Amino acid sequence: MTACSERLADFITGFDLADAPAPLIGLAETAFIDTLGVMLAGAQEPAAKLVAEMVAAQGDQPAATVVGQRIRTSPENAALINGTATQALDYDLSFMIGQSTAALIPGLLPLAETIGATPRELIAAYIVGNEVCGALARCFPTLSSDGGWHGAGVLGTIAATAAMAKLTHLPRDAIVNAIGIAASMPSGISINFGTMTKPLHAGLAARNGMMAVFLGKKGFTANADALEGKSGFFTTYARGLDWTIKPFEDLGKTFTLIDPGYKIKPFACGGLLHCTIEAALGIREDSPPSIDTIERIILGVGPHAKNRAIDPYPWSEDSARFSLRYLVAYALIHGAPMVSAFTEAGYGDDRVRALAGLCITELDGEFAGITGSGYSPGRVTLIMKGGSRLEKAVTVPTGTRSTPMGADKIKEKFLSCAGPVIGPDEAALLYKDLEGLGARGSLDDLWPRLGTD
Repeated sequence: MTACSERLADFITGFDLADAPAPLIGLAETAFIDTLGVMLAGAQEPAAKLVAEMVAAQGDQPAATVVGQRIRTSPENAALINGTATQALDYDLSFMIGQSTAALIPGLLPLAETIGATPRELIAAYIVGNEVCGALARCFPTLSSDGGWHGAGVLGTIAATAAMAKLTHLPRDAIVNAIGIAASMPSGISINFGTMTKPLHAGLAARNGMMAVFLGKKGFTANADALEGKSGFFTTYARGLDWTIKPFEDLGKTFTLIDPGYKIKPFACGGLLHCTIEAALGIREDSPPSIDTIERIILGVGPHAKNRAIDPYPWSEDSARFSLRYLVAYALIHGAPMVSAFTEAGYGDDRVRALAGLCITELDGEFAGITGSGYSPGRVTLIMKGGSRLEKAVTVPTGTRSTPMGADKIKEKFLSCAGPVIGPDEAALLYKDLEGLGARGSLDDLWPRLGTD
């Protein structure tokens, strides 16, 4: 019987972008646009800056650009900083199990720079990593919701390894070893959501994926059955959960990048909360209530969102990204919670704090049976003084395959993230280049534009 790591190696070595379905390149280009935008913005956040300070103190050889930072460093440490920056704002795209592909682009960029990869090689590597991540997510879809793991750190490590193995043209046998090495590296527990450690998970996954590839290339050995074997990746991380290796049979036949695809986030906060935020925004738009006449607010969510949401009122930027009562109260008073909502000025608003105190989060009867990690509907019910009610439910958030974010909104998000870091004119030029990434002849002129002076 063919080991899972061997199946992955066959897919990685056999994938040819020239034979891939037409939509894949455009979807990959959009993923690079969204990810680089939030990475540039996230590079200015304390979490990314602290990791960059640690790396700078090590004095590594300045071989690779660090996105949005003034330093250059080793490709491994650039991947670590980039990955942390990508999730620092919790604004990066979601895929199947949370932001499980968050480690791909942060690690592929410095690796591509140091080996002189072409744009098409970069895109092919991203697609391969995405598909490996999608297969792993389908193997045990309750990894996060019931298992408590963070997909970006657990699935992302192996997915990043696959992507980087493709980019470096790693031989089949070396890929088998690299996957086995990576199977011993995943990490990330959900209790650290709402702190700087959550984005660190993505940085560690990007760095560890690169380490696994470098070691595999040198002949470092690992067990070929490291994924499905006794005491292997699945039996360890899926302890007590149902899992199967059947999704590996679909690699290269179907593409999860197309269906179900990723979700581009309209708000810089936990994706599980987005439906509930949109329900609040819908009430505000359709029947704007007088805030002073609200007696109570019931937030009806599924079990995954209820377990992930931070119930106390926010005490920091990071905790604000997971406080459902704060986000709904903010949305009802100010509208969509954009980047400014996740500042001390945002969660320090006394009106928002008072309204958040009226919110009660509960398991909604209609959503109680939903256990999958990537689906989190929400309902907001306003009970007014006098007994009248305003209610709205949203089951599919904006930014998904079925409710896509338009090209104009994607560009607007990118410019709003990148503009303050590299300047509005340079951000517009970078957007144009990324929009046609697959048609570029070289990546050489891209690297100087991703750092800062």
